[in-house]
Amino acid sequence: MRFLKLAPVRVVLAACALGAPGEALAQRVNDNAVAGAEDAFGASIGNERVGLYSSSEVRGFSPITAGNIRMEGLYMDRPASFTDRLVESNVVRVGLAAQNYLFPAPTGIVDYRIRPAGDRRVVSLVAGYGPMGGGRIEIDSQIPLSDTLSLVAGVAGFDDEFASGADAVYGSYALAARWRPMDKVLVLPFWSRVDTWDREATALHVAAPGVLPESVARRRYAGPAWADYRNIATNAGVLTRAALPGGFDLAVGLFRSVNDTRENHALVLTNVQADGSALRRISRDPRQKLASTSGEIRLSRALVRGDWAHALHASLRGRQRESLYGGGASLNLGATHVEDRVDIVEPVFALSTRTRDEVEQWTGGLAYDLRWRRRGSLSLGLQRADYRKTVQRPDRDRAVAHDPAWLYNAAASWTVTPRLALYGSVTRGLEESGVAPDSAANRTQALPAIITDQWDAGVRWVLPRNLRMVAGGFQVRKPYFAADDANVFREMGSVRHRGVEVSLTGSPVEGLSVVAGAVLMRPRVTGAPVREGRIGREPVGQTQRVLTLSGTWALPVEGLAFTFAANNHGRRAADQSNRTHTPAATILDAGLRYRFDIGDKPALLRAQVTNLADTFDWKVISSGAFEVNAPRTATVFLTVDF
Repeated sequence: MRFLKLAPVRVVLAACALGAPGEALAQRVNDNAVAGAEDAFGASIGNERVGLYSSSEVRGFSPITAGNIRMEGLYMDRPASFTDRLVESNVVRVGLAAQNYLFPAPTGIVDYRIRPAGDRRVVSLVAGYGPMGGGRIEIDSQIPLSDTLSLVAGVAGFDDEFASGADAVYGSYALAARWRPMDKVLVLPFWSRVDTWDREATALHVAAPGVLPESVARRRYAGPAWADYRNIATNAGVLTRAALPGGFDLAVGLFRSVNDTRENHALVLTNVQADGSALRRISRDPRQKLASTSGEIRLSRALVRGDWAHALHASLRGRQRESLYGGGASLNLGATHVEDRVDIVEPVFALSTRTRDEVEQWTGGLAYDLRWRRRGSLSLGLQRADYRKTVQRPDRDRAVAHDPAWLYNAAASWTVTPRLALYGSVTRGLEESGVAPDSAANRTQALPAIITDQWDAGVRWVLPRNLRMVAGGFQVRKPYFAADDANVFREMGSVRHRGVEVSLTGSPVEGLSVVAGAVLMRPRVTGAPVREGRIGREPVGQTQRVLTLSGTWALPVEGLAFTFAANNHGRRAADQSNRTHTPAATILDAGLRYRFDIGDKPALLRAQVTNLADTFDWKVISSGAFEVNAPRTATVFLTVDF
């Protein structure tokens, strides 16, 4: 367990270090998710990812959908996605990894780290091919301007193809600064943007009741060329940290995130039969926009006395999100086969008035943290959240929902021996629940905020050869959303995910580094619809088993390493009645990393083949609705630091 060192200095418990000038991590050649992973619960560095969980799935839920995003440890409401030009890495904080984290959340937290700006001028160039025929160029730089000011700047362009055969062109850009205007004060402003052009709509296969569709050809786009998606995602903000008189520490973050979808189409194949026959529908939406202003102010005070360290934190978080959605229209194209290409002239869609909603939320909290040197820790937190949502639907009166709530968290750990520690925690949170899927009658509608709770407990054990194992049990409860008899996606009961998770990381033999994990879970839905037989006990898209193994193995040639990954999941409930299930699947990846020099410039050549066996696996999007997974693909990346 990563305990804070006790010393006669301030102890600030937020895991939000902003880095220091001159860090080697600014060099892209050093990007290595396996080497950088602290555990197997999920980490991303650059375009590499390892672990059981990701920013889109933790213990069967999505931290991003829930709104559990942190930027350098501070709260941020982020409807728009980040770019790698701005973000160097992210880590999933759950279970043991959330022990030292202020105000944790039941669905886990994804903490993003901005690329550090050091005191050396470095320009990193990444040129890549793949994974499905596309190419990319990425340029990232750190530029010191003075002893107190450094910049990070990046630009990239790439052409991607997707498993469905749709493709898109992307441009991404970012600029950040690291400014120390005076001693013990750090200011970090940033801006980033991602442009998406000409991304065709990915086909959504909605099966007939009781039918699991047969596998279909991948990388074969069946929609019209005009059914595109155009999006602009921007994120901007500023973070400030300062040591104040009297032993206080101040951390402030203010952020603006805008997801602006200028054009959007949905290609839906409904009533899909086992022989591939279906009905085809194309929908178009008017401009959709999600914009949020959010931030956090945190004041901390630490007191160290001998082996004991106490810290008190006061936090105020706020957000105001404006959403503009709906108003779409559909065109039914009649009977077809799922692999038939449709090629028609773009029709005129009769778009309608959109829905507007506004969310205003303020959360004030106090947290106390106690550290006992080499013995244990205790963390307590209490928050009061005031959530207000106003919805203005076309031709309806304005609806206002006001949901104040008390939230809490408590965590404790005990160091039994230097190699063995126990931990446990309980958390209650207020989280978002996403939007209705494309297969629902109320597609794109924003769903209400929900109260969630979680407990977990486990053990950390340092094994011989410095292998680190974390094992524990958990339970997460939330309201459950599903389509009703009118195909309206709404709350239909509650869902409980209960299970055990295991992480093993380290180097069992010289030259071999591994990140291995397992989740064995029993997800269950309860409520009146289950008792009445209208929906099943298994939540849609959830599995009872996830296994992962990633690693690197140094080969006899200097600088050359073999990389490998295996990911397995059990069967998944494919519809809310539990009549169909997708089968278990294992995806295997393999590749090579070659670290060398071009003159006096460090370089990395990385080649990888994903889905070696070309395994077909339906991704369950919602009840009876599927998308195809990626086939066997190959990528080659060359990275050079100048």
